[in-house]
Amino acid sequence: MIGSTLRNLPAISPKRCSPRFLHTTAIQLSGHNKWSTIKHDKAKNDSQKNKLFSQFAQRISIAVKQGGSTDPNINMRLATALEQAQKNNVTKKVIENAIRKGSGVPAPGEKPTESCIYEGIGPGGISYVVEALTDNKNRTISLVRSAFNKAGGSMTPTLYCFQRRGFVNILSPKGMDEEQVIMTILDVEGVEDYSEMDDVELGEGEYGGSFVVFTKPSDANKVAQRLKESKFYVDDVGVEFNAQDPIGSTLKEEELRANDSLENALDDIEEVTDVYTNRG
Repeated sequence: MIGSTLRNLPAISPKRCSPRFLHTTAIQLSGHNKWSTIKHDKAKNDSQKNKLFSQFAQRISIAVKQGGSTDPNINMRLATALEQAQKNNVTKKVIENAIRKGSGVPAPGEKPTESCIYEGIGPGGISYVVEALTDNKNRTISLVRSAFNKAGGSMTPTLYCFQRRGFVNILSPKGMDEEQVIMTILDVEGVEDYSEMDDVELGEGEYGGSFVVFTKPSDANKVAQRLKESKFYVDDVGVEFNAQDPIGSTLKEEELRANDSLENALDDIEEVTDVYTNRG
């Protein structure tokens, strides 16, 4: 397990912040990521707490599945998932069960889980990619299809609208100037792109700036490890779907509301872990 967590660490989220791009390469941030909306929520009652724990457990299981190891010392995605879970007081039992599920060894009486990807079109022609971790594919696809149908959308191929990429959210050491930060990031093998987050509250700490670094999906864990060795704090590691041509400026008001309702309905499905759109 990872060691004691650092104090007063700010939250960073590439999907909720407006990036200041540091070079000429065009970057499009994905439309919506479920994890970014729940990372620092505090449970207000038992129902919310259970849902929050379930979402953290899903993230841990996915980190094990996609990271290929139950050892956080070599699986940076798992290490960050564990740290965030511990900060939010997720119980040891929930964490251990999540690691076991991710490794393909469910508890007695439980079914093994598997990752699923669903595609669909929402109101106004908005493309969706929905990721889920489920022990019952028939149940989950039925719930996802129902959400699309109720919103006036449909399930249809949309993956061609997105590109799979890895990302690493980092905080730079205080005292390292912008040029040093850029050169250090670019010196890491596997880094393809990066941007600085302007509207992140860093507070009184030992970190000077927040960045998101983009990689090939297979390189995210390796890049995160190298950045950590370069004294950056690794806040999150993952793989996402990035919209190639975001749209949305021409949507009517009722279409915007209908897509909001669809995203909320998909978020409410317990097995759904991430929702991406090309909504601008």
